[in-house]
Parts: sequence; C-alpha cells; structure tokens
Amino acid sequence: MTFEQARNAIIAGLEAHIGYPVTLSDQIADMPEFPYGYYSVLAPRIQTYTFGLREVVEREDGFALVRSEPVAATISFTFCSMNRESEDGGYIYGEDEALALAEKANGFFLLNGHNIATEYGEIVVNNVGNVSSRTSFWVEDTIRRYGFDVRFSYIRTDEMPTGPVSKPPNAAGGVKQ
Repeated sequence: MTFEQARNAIIAGLEAHIGYPVTLSDQIADMPEFPYGYYSVLAPRIQTYTFGLREVVEREDGFALVRSEPVAATISFTFCSMNRESEDGGYIYGEDEALALAEKANGFFLLNGHNIATEYGEIVVNNVGNVSSRTSFWVEDTIRRYGFDVRFSYIRTDEMPTGPVSKPPNAAGGVKQ
C-alpha cells in the first residue's frame, strides 16, 4: 500500500462518518461554507527501521521485485466553524459546531476507524490525539477551530518489473579467460 492509498481510505471513511468533506490544507481554492474540515500531512512515512521483505513475484506479464515494510504516518485534522445565522433564522455558535464536529471525527478513529480494511491491506490507528483548540482570528471575526493528530500504521509496498533471478555464468568463481 502507498501513503496515498492509505490516506484516501482514511479520508473517505472519515467523510462518510461526519457527513462533511475533509480537504487537504493549504490549497488555492475558494473558502468552503461552514462547517468544514481539513487535514495536513505531518509525516507521510515514519520508518520502523526494519529491512523489509523482498521477494520476486511472478505476474501475468512477467516478474516483479516487491519490497514490503511496516511504516507509520501522521495526519493532523482540523474542523472549523464561525458564528452565523442559520437558514431557518436561528443562530449557530461556531465554537460549539467546530468542537462537536472535531469530537465526532475523533470518535471515528476511536471506534469504527480504528482498523480500516482496504483492497491494498489493513490500516491500523496507533494513536489518536486529544481534541484541542486551534482557533484563529480572521479579518473581523474569529474562526473557531478544533483539531487533533492521528498516527497510523500500514504495510508500505514498492514494486518494480524485473527479470527472473538466475545464476550468472561462471558463478563458481574466477574470471574466465
């Protein structure tokens, strides 16, 4: 599994659980409507200092050299809201809405998102950080933000085409003259 495959599975599960999109931070785009969530990749590959498993695998179109190793990654999640009037004439407190959304997302990783099965392998959540305030001032108002970090593990797999492994000529020793 690649980091991208793991990240996409995590984000898809989280979005389905909370009912709102969670987008990559620091993108050039219009500001989404409140409430919204975003994520930042803090560490896409944290080695566990193993050599990994190397093997030659026969595929339909030839052979492939496959290397697999357990790795970890960390993603930071932030959920945002702002004080505003609702469509039905009521009032939404951004503080409450952002905190509720962050708590619901945090619960996803503690419950049904603790192990995520994908077609590429398993993603295991190792550590779910505490929800904490990340509030910031924006022009004339305050955007309420709450977030947390998640560390997860998966088996990273790299693959490249290769020929069959064979014994080189005159492998018994010496240079043939």
